[in-house]
Amino acid sequence: MRAHHARAAQALDVRSGPGAAFWGWAGRTLGAPARTADGRSAWLRLVSAPPDKASGKL
Repeated sequence: MRAHHARAAQALDVRSGPGAAFWGWAGRTLGAPARTADGRSAWLRLVSAPPDKASGKL
């Protein structure tokens, strides 16, 4: 999950600080504060779900 989070950050051109990640509900989410390329604050959250649960609420 951490590797996928890092790839998502790279694809979106955002940077998150090392060790700043937070695990969410039942280990299905991983989020971290981030900075955009122009320095704005952001939050990058990755969600992992089985295909049949990929839409709707967590």
